[in-house]
Amino acid sequence: MKVLIEGSTLFTKGYTGIPHYIICLHKALKKNSNIDVFLAYNLKKIKSLKHNKVNIKHLWYLKNILFSLKHKPQISHSLHTPFLEIIGSKKIATIHDLAVHLPEFADYNFSSEYFKKKRFKLFKNFAKNADAIISVSENTKKDFLNFFDYPPEKIHVIHLAPVFKPKVNVHIENDTILESYLIKKHHYYLSVGGISLRKNSYNLLKGFHLSKKHLQNKLVFAGKISLDEKSKLDKYIENNNLKDQIIFTNYITDDHLSILYKNAKAFLFPTYYEGFGIPIIEAMSYRLPVLTSITGSAPEIANNNAILVNPFSEESIAKGIVELDSIDDLQLEKAKNYASTFTWAKVAKETIKVYNSLAN
Repeated sequence: MKVLIEGSTLFTKGYTGIPHYIICLHKALKKNSNIDVFLAYNLKKIKSLKHNKVNIKHLWYLKNILFSLKHKPQISHSLHTPFLEIIGSKKIATIHDLAVHLPEFADYNFSSEYFKKKRFKLFKNFAKNADAIISVSENTKKDFLNFFDYPPEKIHVIHLAPVFKPKVNVHIENDTILESYLIKKHHYYLSVGGISLRKNSYNLLKGFHLSKKHLQNKLVFAGKISLDEKSKLDKYIENNNLKDQIIFTNYITDDHLSILYKNAKAFLFPTYYEGFGIPIIEAMSYRLPVLTSITGSAPEIANNNAILVNPFSEESIAKGIVELDSIDDLQLEKAKNYASTFTWAKVAKETIKVYNSLAN
């Protein structure tokens, strides 16, 4: 079966969730001998080809025309945006989340009005023209159906899998890396996903301070930094003398992130909303106690293996941080075993089932 995956998001500077999804799914599909898979890049991106760090066999397309005489795909799969509608193929779209459209977050300005309108138009196109939809969680499926008229039986829930897993042999010296961030093993809490309003960085900072855990531990924010949001954190840090207890890494390498996971005391992820929440599973695979939110898909993905808190309340976050100390080794091993059930081989297998249901 010939499959085309829309991969234009790989031209983004600094990879986050969607590019990793594209790469990991493509790699997993390639291991199936019955699937001949190519990436498809929008011709409008050709001037930005230097930004694409991934050397993967690909084709170019414009609108609904694929520039290839040999490759006639049976399946066109859009993993994000734009919607891939190649003539003669069945069209599948993956939906990740609808956070920017949810009324409970209307006043939070997660994105610009332009982005909201553009994204809503994309989802509307999915609802009108997709032969099948893949949702990364039951919660995202529910949100989509609240906005759009689409047959529920044609929306297939396929959970994602960790991007980063514990490495058996890490050749980079742990202590050296930790020292470069001014932290010590098991004396810091880790938060990934960067500094942003949606990741709830400000309330996390206040909750960490309120928990009193800053007296003996540090809080590490790993990932991209929104300058507007960081200015709020900087002011709070200065007013509360927390400068030496809060670490901002900005973008870091995969090896460094793996080491931060491996040596953290616990993982803090009180995000306002996630369509899936891969870091929850990643942290569990490192046997870390996990704190996350009661909102979005987080409870579904955590599946009773994490401390759940109200992300709107720093008091709830603080209480949850303290409660992390009560998680024992048996619970950590249970969570690790649960996390091990999330694999890209499983994602590919379930995705191929959707492909086959349309191809047949």
